[in-house]
Amino acid sequence: MPLRVLTVVPYFFPAWAYGGIPRLAYGLSRALQQRGSQVRVITTDALDAEARLSYGEADVEGLHVFRFRNLSNRLAYNHQLFLPLGARDVLRKSVAEADVVHLHGYWHLLNNAAVAAARELDRPVVLTPNGTLLPHERKTRIKAAWHHFLGRPVLEGVDRFIAVSRAELNQFHRAGLDKDRVDLVHNGLELAEFEELPERGSFRAARGIGDRPVILYLGKLTPRKGVTHLVGAMARLRDLDPVLVIAGNDMAGVRTGLEERVRELDLQGNVQFVGLLTGPERLAALTDADVLVYPSTEEIFGLVPFEGLMCGTPAVVTDDCGCGELVAQARAGELVRYGDEGMLAGSLRSLLADPVRRKRMVARGRKFIEKHFAWPRIAAQTEAVYRKAAAQRGV
Repeated sequence: MPLRVLTVVPYFFPAWAYGGIPRLAYGLSRALQQRGSQVRVITTDALDAEARLSYGEADVEGLHVFRFRNLSNRLAYNHQLFLPLGARDVLRKSVAEADVVHLHGYWHLLNNAAVAAARELDRPVVLTPNGTLLPHERKTRIKAAWHHFLGRPVLEGVDRFIAVSRAELNQFHRAGLDKDRVDLVHNGLELAEFEELPERGSFRAARGIGDRPVILYLGKLTPRKGVTHLVGAMARLRDLDPVLVIAGNDMAGVRTGLEERVRELDLQGNVQFVGLLTGPERLAALTDADVLVYPSTEEIFGLVPFEGLMCGTPAVVTDDCGCGELVAQARAGELVRYGDEGMLAGSLRSLLADPVRRKRMVARGRKFIEKHFAWPRIAAQTEAVYRKAAAQRGV
């Protein structure tokens, strides 16, 4: 029986500057819709550091999206403080018309309004934090206070939680949540996006790289992403004359420090900062790279290594993150310790020297992704969680 799903997320299509959550909420919403569910999305006008989206109602590929205007775009982007104006009445009406409310991300006030309405109207609530449940990296004291005064009522009002990896299951345990309320459902990938890839060599030609080895980092620039260690590892690979492409938007003033380290190590000719990449240019970068690196810590999933595999590029990832556990299971890359620049350089050198092994990793990775991460499979598993939440609430 088709469901009426209310998706609540602070940023949504096409707010890719905010990382993986808007991409995942969009992919899941479309997959649920394709399975027959009716999906309504409540979000804000957040887009990126400089611009907002139009607020109000919109149709996004058949999804009914309502965007509230944030009080401050600067606070939204720089501090992840979303202050949606006039959300309560619209949210209450949307909750009343839904069979289940699905919250994405933890640190935002839309959750509080949605949970309050759901409790009043007796609607089941599911929360996918996607790595945001525990305070880490920045503003940890503020987040601790938020959790105590604003987050706790949300967690108490949730019927079921979704963890996207075993690494995140550990976060739930550390947060003191009952494991019987938690389901494991991986994030999904839109496999059709990789059916027609850009012509190989197009990104290299546009950036003047030629046939030099290309090491790619693609993601937000924040301290825990570990890009400074990746730059350090590059100094150990000078004899290979590689190019490190750092693709991502700077959300915490990290780029300035990275540029300083590049100069200190005299790597100006080996590092390119290219900013946020989207659409075909993003796929072109993933296609032309020889190795992708995901050097972060406290990362509960991370889609980029799997996107790289779908574009023909294996990955080196850290061993304390969710994507690391899955890359290891797929035998589709190498694992290194976070912050160990020597180990990282050694793995990169080994992979760059062995194109046959890289090709085998990609073949294994693609099979694993097609089996485990296709959106129809993920949507079906998520619907099963919705039904468990409804049964738990007795509706």
